[in-house]
Amino acid sequence: MYHQTGPTRSRPALKTKSRNSLLQIEKIVCLAIISLTNAASIALLSPPADARSLTSRPVVGSSKSSLKLTKPDFLATSISTNGNTYSLPPTGRDLKQRPTDVQIYERDTTPLGDRSPFLMVHGLRGEYQPAFRWQKLQDYLTKSPAFNTRYKIYTMRYSSLDRIGFNLDSYKNAFARLYDNCQQRPITVLALSMGGNLAYEAMTDKTIEAKTQRLFTFGTPFHGSPLFAGEWLDYSIYRRFSFPWTRVERKLTYQFYFRENKQLRDDLSWDNVDNAIPNPGKFRSLLPLGPSGELTVGNTTNERLIQVNERPVDKRKLVTYGGYMLNPYLARRDKRILESPFLYPFFAFFTSFPAHFGREHAALSLINKDMSCVQTTKEVEQKAGSPFIYVLNDGIAPLSSAIFLPKEAAREQYLAFENDVEKLKNKVDVGQARVFRNIDHLTFIGSKPKTKITAALHFPLKDELNPQDQPREMFAWILDDVLAPGGNNDQVTGRLADGKNATTVKGTRVKVAPAR
Repeated sequence: MYHQTGPTRSRPALKTKSRNSLLQIEKIVCLAIISLTNAASIALLSPPADARSLTSRPVVGSSKSSLKLTKPDFLATSISTNGNTYSLPPTGRDLKQRPTDVQIYERDTTPLGDRSPFLMVHGLRGEYQPAFRWQKLQDYLTKSPAFNTRYKIYTMRYSSLDRIGFNLDSYKNAFARLYDNCQQRPITVLALSMGGNLAYEAMTDKTIEAKTQRLFTFGTPFHGSPLFAGEWLDYSIYRRFSFPWTRVERKLTYQFYFRENKQLRDDLSWDNVDNAIPNPGKFRSLLPLGPSGELTVGNTTNERLIQVNERPVDKRKLVTYGGYMLNPYLARRDKRILESPFLYPFFAFFTSFPAHFGREHAALSLINKDMSCVQTTKEVEQKAGSPFIYVLNDGIAPLSSAIFLPKEAAREQYLAFENDVEKLKNKVDVGQARVFRNIDHLTFIGSKPKTKITAALHFPLKDELNPQDQPREMFAWILDDVLAPGGNNDQVTGRLADGKNATTVKGTRVKVAPAR
């Protein structure tokens, strides 16, 4: 997800002149037949001219011939109860095209009926993946009769390689059309990572907030991430690593990555909600390619994100999921110093090398350790009782950012130890917050690592914010929350469901949260 390359184009095969002429004739004949078929299908199946459509706009600028064969419209679309057509998600080569607008698709062709819309918004580079990386979770949810009775799934595709501001107006327009086309029923939104930032910023518009039933977010960096704060990350690399060549290697690794993902640093650098950014000024490595720069609070704090988070939003509509990975910086200092030299070959073979070859979970594990060592001020270090104030992170978002801690709580309670999590129970101001141990940023969507050292596999997970509640698998937690009563009338709480109600998903008993 975070180390995949963008779309690529393949070279057309060379053909002889005579073969090209024959193919052009065939295409003309086929195009004429398909045009007649399309005309008939439009007359029979298409909505009135003034009906609002959520179909994707065609891809332009292709180097291929204008006589490209296409499927008739009725093979790519279906009819909903109110007569509007919705495209099915793109597949194959269509996924390689970078979207120029926000597009909404329906998962299947079943009518909306009496159900409500359930919109899934992907994270970074999800637009290039089948089902936008939601396939496993969609399969699980749709096995629940209770879910299918209540919701119809729609998915959103947008360009995650562009800034949030580029997509924001298009998101709101597409969202409003979906609301109207679904008989003005409030929309439940489920978003991964930066998709949650896009959905939440849209909710700062009161017209969009009113149309939103609830917003579920998984690993969304509401306060940004120190990982995306360039000078701060460079300074931390400079202070952490003793050998100059190690500094150069890590500096260049992040430099190349963020050269392809500039929007992350522009939109999602840290907003200094916890007042933890240090102010050392200029720094310089011994080698020319090593980390160097000038770190100040003023040139590092994400003012844009502060403004977004200061806008009034009913945060009771939010259900925020956060997680953290286990790493050596959670251990005592003497144990960490003793074990690190012996474990380094193991770490290099299973984590460092795979990370440089684009293995997602290995990369998240590597980033997890680097984020744990981000430098802070002496005052914050003393208050937290440890220099590792971001040790609880999922490889992208610190826990305090993922569960959207308010400023007062973030500056009062730093998360430098695992037992700090329970202290947050009465400090969250979202509708519900959950915290899971030993998972990474992709566990929320069912992605499994190749080895057990990078993240927990799918097994019953305990919510560390409320450890007295019954553990469940990740998808069971999600289903429970989705089926639980929610919205702007719910009490603000970080509490879990007690699981006294239940439903069944393919022979498995799944707890359903009762009303509070």
